[in-house]
Amino acid sequence: MGNNTTLTEQEFQQIQEQEAITWNIEDPVKRTEKERREKARYPLLAKQMGLIGRYACIDTSDMLIWDIGAGPCGGVSSILPCKERLCIDPNMDAYSKYYNVSGYIGTKAEDLKESLSKPDLIISTNCIDHFHEPKQFLQDLVQYMKYGAFFCHFHAIDNAYQHKHPAHKHNLNEEIVGSILGEKFECVWGMNYKDDGLTYGWLKERSFCGLYRKIC
Repeated sequence: MGNNTTLTEQEFQQIQEQEAITWNIEDPVKRTEKERREKARYPLLAKQMGLIGRYACIDTSDMLIWDIGAGPCGGVSSILPCKERLCIDPNMDAYSKYYNVSGYIGTKAEDLKESLSKPDLIISTNCIDHFHEPKQFLQDLVQYMKYGAFFCHFHAIDNAYQHKHPAHKHNLNEEIVGSILGEKFECVWGMNYKDDGLTYGWLKERSFCGLYRKIC
């Protein structure tokens, strides 16, 4: 995606294994430090994504939230008020070695299909570039999400180019997301590196984010 990468199922599984390795750190001190660092980012990410704070665009307190690609720490959704929350990550079983994954299902995002019509809000944070078929997932949001539901994401720009790692095989940027969501979604909030200096994590990766409402 972006660099025209097509993955086999085996290659996708290898990406997931590499991603799990970054979290399943045997040294408990180092693992705890990484977990704390991740959770400490959530309030700022949620604010930048238009979910909390002064410029919050929606009230999530009565929503069913799905955090797709949540990772082992619960994702940004873990700090949001909601009616119900579900974390979805194909690495659920691998993460269970060290992390509490109650409230998770271990499903690939591309396999959700019709069930994407259930949540009121879908969140994906710096994870779509780890998916098997990112473009297919975005197209599924267009096809299956219900009218009035929201999709919110935050991503580093073109990670396959900018942040070389075995888990980064796809590129993602504003042009790709915008071209797929197209006329089916209204962008109600967004930030990017060019206009807002938006970055991710201690590596200061150039990033973009958006909150989209399904309009048809």
